[in-house]
Amino acid sequence: MDYTAVVLAIAAAILSGMGTAIISGISESKKEKIRQAEREQDHLKLEIKDLKIDLYQLEKELTEWKDKYYSAIQELIEIKAELENALFQLNRSELDQIDTEY
Repeated sequence: MDYTAVVLAIAAAILSGMGTAIISGISESKKEKIRQAEREQDHLKLEIKDLKIDLYQLEKELTEWKDKYYSAIQELIEIKAELENALFQLNRSELDQIDTEY
């Protein structure tokens, strides 16, 4: 066997192994990037779900506060009506007293 053929065979084997290793490394790198992107997407999906839960709770609290506000306004209207009625009764009573004095 020729010395050159042996060297070429060894070089070819080395280059083939290196080529396979480089291609495998590139492939693994791409797979890792894909896995990382999937992990980030999963994390973002969880954050979105958490934000939706927070939004639901805030909407619920807002509805409760609106109900309290409208109840307070209704109570204020009722108290104002009672006050106006009481003032009317008082003015009427005073007018009746003035009329009976004369």
